[in-house]
Amino acid sequence: MKFKSLLLGSALALSIQGAQAQDTIKFMTYNILNYPDVNTSRIAYLKTIVQHIKPDVFLVNEITQPVGATNIISQALNQNGITYYAQSLYVQSPDDENMLFYNTQKLGLVDQNTISTSLRDFNEYILYYKEPGMTAQSDTVYFYVYSAHLKAGSTAADIAQRGSETSVLKSYLSTRSYAENTVVAGDMNVYNNSEAAYINFTGSTQANLYDVVGSGIWHSNTFYKMHFTQSTRIVAIDGGATGGMDDRFDMMLFSDDMQTGSKGAKYISGSYRAVGQDGLRLNGSLIDPVNNSEPTNIINALYYMSDHLPVYMEVAVGGNVGVNEESITPFKVYPVPANDLLYIKVDAAVISIHLVDLSGRILSLSPEISGNVLKLNVASFATGSYLLQVETSIGSYTERIIIE
Repeated sequence: MKFKSLLLGSALALSIQGAQAQDTIKFMTYNILNYPDVNTSRIAYLKTIVQHIKPDVFLVNEITQPVGATNIISQALNQNGITYYAQSLYVQSPDDENMLFYNTQKLGLVDQNTISTSLRDFNEYILYYKEPGMTAQSDTVYFYVYSAHLKAGSTAADIAQRGSETSVLKSYLSTRSYAENTVVAGDMNVYNNSEAAYINFTGSTQANLYDVVGSGIWHSNTFYKMHFTQSTRIVAIDGGATGGMDDRFDMMLFSDDMQTGSKGAKYISGSYRAVGQDGLRLNGSLIDPVNNSEPTNIINALYYMSDHLPVYMEVAVGGNVGVNEESITPFKVYPVPANDLLYIKVDAAVISIHLVDLSGRILSLSPEISGNVLKLNVASFATGSYLLQVETSIGSYTERIIIE
């Protein structure tokens, strides 16, 4: 891989050869609701959240002033003896500002760029992994990270605006040289997979972005309640949205190479989640009924900090990432393609299982269970591509399958 030189003074090539151990990079994206313009004291809640999660890559929407970013570094992240967080440059945007904060013990920021649209800009951050023992001549892993906050609203004009904004990013990614290990994250304000914005994200580009949760109609759909991120409240607090949790607005999408580890970084299956979501919140608040998905102080901090929940995932780097996929995931689907029977091996209790066709229609399934293997008769289904969505006691899994 060729790229502009780092501050070290040498271009780094992409490889994981020579890595001594596997490491984990924790990603989190969070809309923090017009900070610091609205109730600056909310930084105490953010401190509670980030000190609990300790994200290595922390993307934030709705920073309204440079001092907001400074506060996050000094009053939330670099606290309790921690001094290793740094921030990207604050870039003024016509409508909304995004920011990156990152763990300098694991990552370095190579470059950042702004991708301008007619309303809300995308911010590009290029990070490299500081592999233990790395020198100026060492090989390493890059991440191309994009923070997004699309136009809100459900009118035809709002939907069209989101489509217009994402068309710009799609064009950019389609021509971006060397873009690998790509993550696009933020408050997308998208209601279903038929919106142009979602199609632009997941359609064919240089990155080929993948959605762990899968395509569908997310709004007020109980099937996706584990992934609802807005709104945490049913009453007005600090100007945030009300009405309870019924939308999956906040997302992290990533490129296909992060499914396989082919470029040195691999999504850790089952790690994707909406922090604080327990699946009991349809049109309800985060705190009623009692929420046991996180410690009580974390749930309360999430409730008062913002009308959104953060989205989190983990990515493995180093070691033999991408060499032996089965050894690091408890979930396997075979054969691919399938003909009459499809087998699913999962080392956890299965809560629900669905097959979704490309139109977003959920198909009913009646699996036979034998130990930790589920057998599905798919002979009656039309040939083509589907999404298999499995909810287990240790996480959610989505696999693309082909039925012939």
